[in-house]
Amino acid sequence: MSGTVQHVAFNCRDRLAQEDFFTRLFDFERVRVFNAGRPDEFVMLRHGGVCVELFQSDRPEASGGEQPVGFRHLCLEVEDVEQKVRELNAAGVRTDPVIDCGEEVPGLKICFFNDPEGNRIELLEGWRDDPAPPAHP
Repeated sequence: MSGTVQHVAFNCRDRLAQEDFFTRLFDFERVRVFNAGRPDEFVMLRHGGVCVELFQSDRPEASGGEQPVGFRHLCLEVEDVEQKVRELNAAGVRTDPVIDCGEEVPGLKICFFNDPEGNRIELLEGWRDDPAPPAHP
């Protein structure tokens, strides 16, 4: 039996602000609320086949971001990286420069930025799997 990634979950300093970020800038939709109206309420957001689950952290002084082991970044595939970067910049989100990775994968472009809580997010355009990757050693 195989497994399919259904969602990634984040602990948030400000869960409502994170929900606004994903719904407003990336068209995620709220699809379920758990423990509605209680202090331990959390939500599931969906965009296509990808879900993001958001929990309110009990440590609001902590910051999100890359970990030495574990979470590194969340990648969101978009049709046009440069257009999405313009939208993010217009919304006040600072992004890194767009990187053209066309030498490795024709048409591949990426761009990184931090979400409001410091989690690293990657935008990706033009991904194609390698039809014949080297075998696992």
